Amino acid sequence: MGIIVAILFILQIISFMIITLLFLKVSKFNNLEKKQQKLMDEMDQSVMAYLAEIKEENDRLIEQLNNTADVPPFAEVEIPFQPQVQQKTVTETEKVQQKPHPVPVQFALRSYQQTAAATDQRETEPLDDRAKAKLMHEEGKSVEEIAKKLGKGQTEIELLLKFS
Repeated sequence: MGIIVAILFILQIISFMIITLLFLKVSKFNNLEKKQQKLMDEMDQSVMAYLAEIKEENDRLIEQLNNTADVPPFAEVEIPFQPQVQQKTVTETEKVQQKPHPVPVQFALRSYQQTAAATDQRETEPLDDRAKAKLMHEEGKSVEEIAKKLGKGQTEIELLLKFS
């Protein structure tokens, strides 16, 4: 009888040790989970701050483009006679300054605003296949390309475009 009580007592001590070890592992797991959640929140805040900074830069760019669009192009300035060597560098500088932008400012601004508006619209609402197909079609993609990207048949895409 004494041996059985001793064995039960030892088993009870072992079970308490196992329960304590399990409790420690669970608490470590919970602490790890809290740390990961904190890191995820910090990453979210960093990304949001970065996106806000980019949006501010884009707004400043639009404002600058609007301001520079109102300014007339370089005015021709008469340069007094200078020695021959300096005359060449001045005329080269004038040629560089008188070159028009490869892309007109108004065109670039309008294109940027359209792209920004389309991006904002895409981010605000999830698109179904019909909307995706219509958007790709408006972007100039062929029915074959749309079908491949959406994983649908060409006939189905044609019908979606026809009835949307």
